[in-house]
Amino acid sequence: MQIIFHIDLNAFFASAEISQNPQLVGKPIVVCRESRRSIITTASYEARKYGIHSAMPLFQAKKLCPQLITVPPHFALYKTLSQEFFQIISTFSKKLEVASIDECYVDMTEYIQEHHLQPYQVAQNIQKKVYKTLKLQCSIGIAPNKFLAKMASDMKKPMGITILTKRNFKEKLWHLPVGQMHGIGKKTVPKLEQHGIYTIGDLAKYENYEKIRTVFQKNTFIIYQRANGKDFSKINYEKNELKSVGNSTTFENDSHDEEFIKSVFHSLSKEVSARAKKRDLVSNSISITLKYTREKSKTKQTVIDQYTNDFDIIYATALLLFESIYHGENLRLVGVSLNNVVHLQDINIQLSLFHSTQSQIQKETPTDQLISQLNENLSDTKVMKASSLIKNQDIQKKYLKNNE
Repeated sequence: MQIIFHIDLNAFFASAEISQNPQLVGKPIVVCRESRRSIITTASYEARKYGIHSAMPLFQAKKLCPQLITVPPHFALYKTLSQEFFQIISTFSKKLEVASIDECYVDMTEYIQEHHLQPYQVAQNIQKKVYKTLKLQCSIGIAPNKFLAKMASDMKKPMGITILTKRNFKEKLWHLPVGQMHGIGKKTVPKLEQHGIYTIGDLAKYENYEKIRTVFQKNTFIIYQRANGKDFSKINYEKNELKSVGNSTTFENDSHDEEFIKSVFHSLSKEVSARAKKRDLVSNSISITLKYTREKSKTKQTVIDQYTNDFDIIYATALLLFESIYHGENLRLVGVSLNNVVHLQDINIQLSLFHSTQSQIQKETPTDQLISQLNENLSDTKVMKASSLIKNQDIQKKYLKNNE
């Protein structure tokens, strides 16, 4: 029988901030920007005692807890800690599926058998190593399949360890409200309740199968099986591969200042380039996103003739796309992405950008050629390498805010 762990970092963003600033230990903190529009990303467990939770507007949270501490997000830190967390887990087992930035599924069957250890003991060892190395707490669910492991990890937080088996899952799960079942969304709960389905146990009864079919349709059998403790999905290693590398930012106030907006594209392109280079990823598909309101947004994508992760090319292409779709409206968010990324070693060696070694991705000649192509298509705007802007003070002020 396989032994699956679901490992979940507790209140990750908040815990990450606390790990870097011991003065925050034991205090109610939330991670978000100090702004009239701010929505809480993560709340520490001390803040949650006041009823504060993620996705809550900051102004509401401050009413519940006047002494609340607001910490701005540091996404570079979270990415670094996340990578280190997965690296630690991979020392126990390479059969790992990244579920999100702060959680993963791990097949621990071979490790436990080879080391003649009890699953609970292995879970304790993982918790100790993660905390000693990163100062982060994690909860671990142990079960014979992914679904039960996920349900188990949610049962005790922070630093909990819960084991669900074929013998005890009915006792542990069936009395829970159906909304607590992994995979059941808030909008689905009222639909189930209309059919008299209030608990996971109700969902597991065969006599209710036809009732739930009207709600889940083609997914009915999967949901029914999971409610009965069965899940045949495998650890998916392919999920660990990035499909895109992107970054976006929401403005403090809506803006139609093109100089400011282009300076933001400069910063975003730099971040996207750095992240792609760190993982040896390249792409020939670049897109931007412009968001006008919560409901209205626009995305424009283009395919270039080179695979790249070069900042100058990403930035120049983003500016070209921006010029092609922007008409002076107020914007609240902009974003830049490399889409359908691939690893350098997977690129055909014959592509012009990689004549002999992957280090040629940094050569100037292809960059200059592309920028020349872009400038041929622009009527009123000239694109040049960011490093060249220093020679022109007027353009430097226009594109490089604060002399970046």
